[in-house]
Amino acid sequence: MLTVTPVTPHLNWINVQNPTSEETIKLVTQYQVTDEMLAYAIDPDERARVEADPRANITLLIFDVYCVPDDDAESQTAPIGIMFTNDNLITFTTEQTNFVTELLEEQVDHKSDTQHINDQIDLVLPMLYQLSTDYFAPIRQADSQRVEIQRSLERRTDRKAIAAFVNLETGLIYILTSLRGNVSLLKDLKRRSRNLTTQQTNDLDDVLIEAEQGLEMATMTSNIIERISNAYSKVLDSNLNNTMRFLTIYSIVLTIPSIVFGFFGQNVHLPFESSPIGWELTIMVMLVLAVLTMWLLMNNHWWRK
Repeated sequence: MLTVTPVTPHLNWINVQNPTSEETIKLVTQYQVTDEMLAYAIDPDERARVEADPRANITLLIFDVYCVPDDDAESQTAPIGIMFTNDNLITFTTEQTNFVTELLEEQVDHKSDTQHINDQIDLVLPMLYQLSTDYFAPIRQADSQRVEIQRSLERRTDRKAIAAFVNLETGLIYILTSLRGNVSLLKDLKRRSRNLTTQQTNDLDDVLIEAEQGLEMATMTSNIIERISNAYSKVLDSNLNNTMRFLTIYSIVLTIPSIVFGFFGQNVHLPFESSPIGWELTIMVMLVLAVLTMWLLMNNHWWRK
């Protein structure tokens, strides 16, 4: 779908969503978009970065946005394309990132007075600011979930809580990767944009500050979750080791009756075989050997190693 919205007499906003082959041809022939830039813009796996084509006078921003997951799904991010041409601002979205279109529509309506729109960047920077701050809510939510899981672990350590920690950490990986790419993109854009006005430079700095703040928040939360998860994993491993040591001692002790009573299956003379209390004496010998074996293992501190 391709939608053209006039913003000023010299600027059009073109929103592209899942373009057909006819629409891609129209972008190339009518709006002078190069095939290479178009391929970058519609690639759903493209990483966040700035791409420029000086010959065609095209600058493309690939910016990762946070997408609200459905139900209990993991946090997800997806790229959007923002292309600057001579007379057009072109955005590339999908069904998943279509909410970006609404943000830009708000900016167009808010700055309907043409005196407030001097360049495409005047529309894009406020939108990037909002998209950067959208990462704060899921990061805070992940930290809140971390606190709840940690409290439950203090009462009882189980693998279900550890799995919840792993899911949180997985969701934060998407956020961390996207925020790192966005911060790198904004720094690169600032380095390339030497003709910005003072206000535009300040707006770009504000976006960069918010993106860096989100990156710091996500990094701190991810580090805390990782360390807590590792700590409780070690506790579970220690408990498992203790259980295995107990079972090992138990199995060693249980072999003693088998060894003692196994001799009675042999056709040889055995002690106490003629005694009226031979059976009781044999059981006593077995118990003494079992207790002695357990005592030796316990006092050798093997249990605590």
